[in-house]
Amino acid sequence: VHEMSFTHGVADAPLKQTGDAGNATGTEVSFMPSSETFTMTEFDYSTLEHRLRELAFLNSGVRILLTDKRHSDVRQEEMLYDGGLEAFVAYLDRAKKPLVQKPVSIRSEKDGITVEVAMWWNDSYHENVLCFTNNIPQ
Repeated sequence: VHEMSFTHGVADAPLKQTGDAGNATGTEVSFMPSSETFTMTEFDYSTLEHRLRELAFLNSGVRILLTDKRHSDVRQEEMLYDGGLEAFVAYLDRAKKPLVQKPVSIRSEKDGITVEVAMWWNDSYHENVLCFTNNIPQ
């Protein structure tokens, strides 16, 4: 286990080893915004949850835990999806009636570049097209 902390983007101390992780893997990030750096230091939980849920779908098998300790009533949401884009499409369409049994999914790689596409048709009149490049919404 390694630990490092920062204040205003500057390291408080060098990276230090604090223990043995055994077989455990992962990264934990705690974030407390400073009014000296940010003009707005209050974050909307639902906005963070929405974005982290996207990342959990886009990075299949990665567990993301969002914990909000700002109030006495601590809120926590665990996001872990193994189905990748197919699971993401199913999640987005969960309230709609599908017109085909399962999403159409295509994944291909060329010259080290991977492209993945998932599509699912439903009974809605509105289309919803989401594009991401390296996990960044386009």
